[in-house]
Amino acid sequence: MKVPGKIRTELTEMLGIDYPIIGAPMFLVSYEKLAAAVSLAGGLGTLPLPNFRTVDELRRTLESVRRCTDRPIGVNIHLSGKFAWREQMAVCLDFGVRFFLTSLGDPQLILDAVHGKGGVVFADVVSLRQALRAREKGVDGLVAVGSAAGGHSGTTPTMILVPYLKAKTGLPIVAAGGVSTGAQMAAAIAVGACGVVVGTRLIATPEARVAKAYKDAVVRADPDDIVTSDRITGNPANWLAESIRVFDERPDPASKRWRDFWSAGRSVAQTEEVRPAGEIVREMAATYFEAVRVLKGTLPGEDPR
Repeated sequence: MKVPGKIRTELTEMLGIDYPIIGAPMFLVSYEKLAAAVSLAGGLGTLPLPNFRTVDELRRTLESVRRCTDRPIGVNIHLSGKFAWREQMAVCLDFGVRFFLTSLGDPQLILDAVHGKGGVVFADVVSLRQALRAREKGVDGLVAVGSAAGGHSGTTPTMILVPYLKAKTGLPIVAAGGVSTGAQMAAAIAVGACGVVVGTRLIATPEARVAKAYKDAVVRADPDDIVTSDRITGNPANWLAESIRVFDERPDPASKRWRDFWSAGRSVAQTEEVRPAGEIVREMAATYFEAVRVLKGTLPGEDPR
């Protein structure tokens, strides 16, 4: 699908990308092929650093991404102390990563190093309390994770959380949760977001490193097939109900059983087939323009066609 042009927002200006679309850094889903495909299409592909058990494995993955594209990429870094985040950050900076999304720790730990390389640090948040704490630490922006998001999520709908956090913090806000179409992206930007995170829709792609059964389940599911549970990780998260039906106890962090638990958000409603990630990103951008055109047609003196 042809895109009329670039979309200009605070996020695209900040990161040097064509469209304000971030491919979600999904645990055990997002690896080099998915990240590269999203970035090549004009969005921002990302990698979740907990996917990599060693720094060497991370380095090899970044080398693979860079063989595919020199476009901007990002990472989700966990600062809880369970990972060698200092070494991970250093490798990422060496490979030109300039977007860091922090989770489970103090974002201030990486600010100087990332800013020194011209990068930005955003924080995942699900509430105003978390958002204000992140702003106090000096982050450059926030990813507002609404109740429809796959994996760990908040309890407030995205369309309410985004303008609320924007008004209370004044920071750039990226919307996450329930966004998988251009019209939904237009709605998020209309209420104050400067970009969106797309996760569930990108599970159903050839580039996602998950079993075919997982991809098929996402395509097959409807919103009622998504359940919220804190039993799996200890924190509220959204899952495909069929994948946690036989859950008995939380597996060891290194266990391969984690691949049997399938996270997904309620945007399964708009996920109807497995398609290449690049096509999805470009289609979102193109239909964003269409949604804006339709909205413009509702104004006095404008042609509604």
